[in-house]
Amino acid sequence: MKNELTESLEKYLLAIYEITNINKAARVKDVSNYLKIGGPATSDAVKTLAERKFINYVPYGIITMTAKGKKKAKEKTERHRVISNFLEKVLMVKKEAVNSNAKQIEYSMPEDVLEKFVRFLTFMENCSCKEPKWVKSYKHFSENKKMQAKCEKCMQNRENFNNSACCSRCS
Repeated sequence: MKNELTESLEKYLLAIYEITNINKAARVKDVSNYLKIGGPATSDAVKTLAERKFINYVPYGIITMTAKGKKKAKEKTERHRVISNFLEKVLMVKKEAVNSNAKQIEYSMPEDVLEKFVRFLTFMENCSCKEPKWVKSYKHFSENKKMQAKCEKCMQNRENFNNSACCSRCS
């Protein structure tokens, strides 16, 4: 699809977004230095982003973001933040591994599944209810490699009642 952003183009768009948030505009050299990527590759990516109306650019001139580009960059930045937060706060992934793992998730899932995943995580993050009990139980399980006693009892109750609804302690 012509307007689709590949992982590579997205990387350039986000770099331009970050640079222009600080400097209001960027040059190909700024983007190249920021990403530590050669000038010709950066120039090609910038031209493609301009053709797709994510940025304003004329050769050898400055780069600014279009409204479409800003919107897309904000969406991608927020998506990354939500996934990173989930990895760090719920799954307790080590802080130094969060960013790379979040990127792997973002670029390995089909877009429709990723959208639903992020929507769920955003809901969980913003829901006015207290943290679900299962999140606390999972954290205990993850840290201790075993279920809490109350969860063990609940599991036994479910087995005794043909896997019907769990007891009120875990729900």
